[in-house]
Formats: sequence, structure tokens, C-alpha cells
Amino acid sequence: MAKGDAKALLEDYRGALRAVLSRLDEPSLLKLRGELQIASRWLKAREDLARAKSAEAALDAVSRLYQFTVEVRGFTSSRQNAESASMFDLGSIGVLAVENILTAEKVTAARLLMSGLSEALMFLASRQYVKGSSAVLEATYRAHSVAVQDALWSLAADFRDTKDLEGIREARGAIDALFASLDAPGVAVGQRVVVLYQLYALNALVRCALFLSALEGLG
Repeated sequence: MAKGDAKALLEDYRGALRAVLSRLDEPSLLKLRGELQIASRWLKAREDLARAKSAEAALDAVSRLYQFTVEVRGFTSSRQNAESASMFDLGSIGVLAVENILTAEKVTAARLLMSGLSEALMFLASRQYVKGSSAVLEATYRAHSVAVQDALWSLAADFRDTKDLEGIREARGAIDALFASLDAPGVAVGQRVVVLYQLYALNALVRCALFLSALEGLG
């Protein structure tokens, strides 16, 4: 390993992640994807398969977030109404505290995920959207709903002890409770899509946080 390569990789990745946390826009997501691709390739070449697997998981999550961002922003730009105008009014992303990812001595993925699910429920309860119908937006929600649930379940399974039945049920129950609230009658489709967006972001950022923790331990 060339001297300083690991340090340079870590610094470039941390910088790209910080930019995403600050802006969460398409250019910053693409930059982060690029850094993850570089990291994955470099780690595979070193046969550091565990860290390479973590990089690939983060890369997949960031790619899914980018794709959903492009898809929904394209839709909202064509609909100038109160519902679509509010769709990305997310502030600094209520699902996560930035300092938990970039400044914590050790990332606790379980805490980040469970608190993120709780924050998403609070967000759902606190926001009001103009009620309306849109077949395209409803189809978008339905198409991505199962994918988001699977991504969150996969994330939970990665750090839950598979022998801990109570822990497994807790994680499954938290995910099911959130989506039961999302699918409740009277929840505006725009509100559902916003929460899906937050959950895509939650999954991506926790995956990125896990990889950051792995990189910080690289010798």
C-alpha cells in the first residue's frame, strides 16, 4: 500500500460525505458515488473484502437515493402546486443528526436507524400537505415502497444479532409501524413520497456512516 493512500482515501470520502450532508443535491450525490466507486475498487485490489463489501452497500444505497431524487424532482418540476412545491421542504433532513455521522467517535448504526424511523414518524405527523390525487405520484410511491422496506430490513439485519428474536421483531415492528402509518387513509400522496425520500436518505447515510467507520479503522 502506497504511503498515505489510506489517509487520502478517507479524507476524500469524508469530504464528499460532508458535502452530501450539507446540500443533498444531485451533484454532491454523484461525487459521493464516485468516491465510493474508487474506494470499492481500491479495497478489492487489496483483497480487503469486508471493507469492499461495505463500500458496495453504501454505493448501492447512494445510487438508489440519487435515482429517486432525479425521478421525483423531475415530476415535481412539472407540477406547480402546493403539494409538489412542499415535497422537498426537508430542511437539514430530520431523519438524522449530521454530527452523529461525522463527529461521533463510533457510529452506532442501530441507534441511527431506529431514531431515524422514529423521526420519520414524527415528520409524518407534523407536516400537512394539500390533499389531492395523482396517479403518477401514487404509482411512484407504490413502486418504491417495497424497495425501501427491503433496504431498511437489510440494514437492520446487518447489525441485529440473528439469534436475538426480540431484537429482530423490534426492528421489523418499527418498519411495519412506519409503513402502516404511511398507508393510512387520508395521508396525502405527496406526504408519502416525502417520507420515502427521507427513508432513502436514512438508508444511504447510515450505510455511508458504516463505511466511514470501517475506513477510519484502516491501517
